[in-house]
Amino acid sequence: MYIFQFVIGSCLGSFAYCFAFDWVHQQICLTRRSTCDHCSTTLKAFDLIPIVSQVLSRFRCRYCQKPTSSFYIIVEVMSGLLFVWTSFVFKEYHFYFILVFTLVSLLMIYCDIHAMMVPDLLQFILLCLVLYIVYVSDLEFDMQLLLSSVTFVSFLIFNTLRPASIGGADIKVFTILSLCIPVSLFPMYLFITSATALFYFLFGYLFRFKSTGALPFFPFIFFGLYCILSI
Repeated sequence: MYIFQFVIGSCLGSFAYCFAFDWVHQQICLTRRSTCDHCSTTLKAFDLIPIVSQVLSRFRCRYCQKPTSSFYIIVEVMSGLLFVWTSFVFKEYHFYFILVFTLVSLLMIYCDIHAMMVPDLLQFILLCLVLYIVYVSDLEFDMQLLLSSVTFVSFLIFNTLRPASIGGADIKVFTILSLCIPVSLFPMYLFITSATALFYFLFGYLFRFKSTGALPFFPFIFFGLYCILSI
């Protein structure tokens, strides 16, 4: 079962990564075929099998023999693991809910990585999913709504005092996710999210990763969410 879930997640991640790039650059074309980044050769079905294709081709294009980016296989592996994690966190939910929640999470993460922005449509879909979680769970909606309101106002004040310190999409998604996080665990959620982002920043600084100076925050937002929901 875990292998099956991992394969589905890898396929979702491969699709979401490419689709997110097209979305944020307004180049969506559902009939467009995948091509090699170097020689622009149209890739065949065998070349698009997540993880397997890259391993068998030794991480090189089969046509021009130039090395492919290692980031693709990282995306596919992490996406596969995320789907397995989602299936564990929402094991009592329907398979289609798990599928949609994973896809929305991946699209938001990859949109943020590609362009430091997340479309409003994805935020609206996430809100619908979170409201469903609140509806079927034992959470008290009044308390969650109060937490969500306090979260929104707090981040808004913080952003006013420190302009550009946090993005508008980050504030909205924090507000949405606070609806499904128990009040007692919300401080831990903020700590995990901030600590992992700080660790990544320091790790990148020490090893001199290439950076534009801005840090995509959505990977850490969802990492913290999954950690809390796993408790």
